[in-house]
Order: sequence, then C-alpha cells, then structure tokens
Amino acid sequence: MPTTICIQLSAAGAWQAGEPEAASDGVLLLRVLALMEAAPPHLDDEDGPDALRWQALEARVDLTLQLLGQLLARGVPRPPVCNFLLSGETASWSMPAPPPLGEVGTLALYLSSRIPQPLQLPATVTAVEPMTDGARVTVTFNRLEPELQDWLDKTIFRRHRREIFERKHSHDE
Repeated sequence: MPTTICIQLSAAGAWQAGEPEAASDGVLLLRVLALMEAAPPHLDDEDGPDALRWQALEARVDLTLQLLGQLLARGVPRPPVCNFLLSGETASWSMPAPPPLGEVGTLALYLSSRIPQPLQLPATVTAVEPMTDGARVTVTFNRLEPELQDWLDKTIFRRHRREIFERKHSHDE
C-alpha cells in the first residue's frame, strides 16, 4: 500500500456547501502554479539578451497576475488564512463553525497569493473533532477527474520535497 504524502499549508481557504462551479479549471490552475514554482534556469550576465528577455517576460506575467488579482479582489474578498493538512485524498483544518458530518461541498483553496483563483475540490466532511474554539474538520475529496488528481498529487509531492529541502538546509546554516 503506497504511503500518502501530507503537507502543511498556510493558505486562504473556505468550505462551501454544494458542488464546485462548473467554470473552475483546477488542472489549468495547478499547471500554472507548477510553472510559477519551477526553479528558473540559471541566468548569468554572459547569457545576454536571452536572459533579459526571460526576465522581462517574467516581470510582465507577474504584473498581469497582480493586476488581475486586484481586479478580482474588488468583487469578492479572500477567505481567511488557515493552516491545512493536505494530501491527495483529504484535507483537514480548524474552523469556528464547522459543517455537519457527512455534508457534501467544496473546499476552495488559494494555493498562491499570486493567483487570484481558488482550487475547488469537491469533498465530503468525514470527521469533525470538537476543540475549544470550534472544530478540526476533515474532508475526503470526491470524484476528482483523473487529470486533476494527478496534478494535485504532483503539487503536493513538489511542495513536500521543498519542505524536506528547506528543513535539511536550515540546519546547515
């Protein structure tokens, strides 16, 4: 049986009762996130005009994303930032007013402050553990398309690898 990789994630996110919006394209969102998080090739001063073109292109994309985010933020504010435990099959987090056990809904996660669109994951509430200031909610994802599941797993694996790298190198300093 394969081991499930979990990551800790501090992100804006919210639970919404009901199915995700039909217009949501989680695969595209995760592909763009992968490109943004990829380490750029090493560019030296000797690389000349190609290096400058890549830097200019990246600056334009950054500006476009920032402006788009500002426009979208005018209409709908982002939900509060929470600490999530995320795997390819489940997510858990604390919330003051938990949904009922068994409720079907959507977990909307803003995986990057640079991308103004949430990843919408259909899920069912599978656990509600009472706490002093609310409850710890666990959801299990429902019926994810195979391509979306693949990209979600890749995203979690990439971030898990980065967590390990950062922990290892934080001890070196």
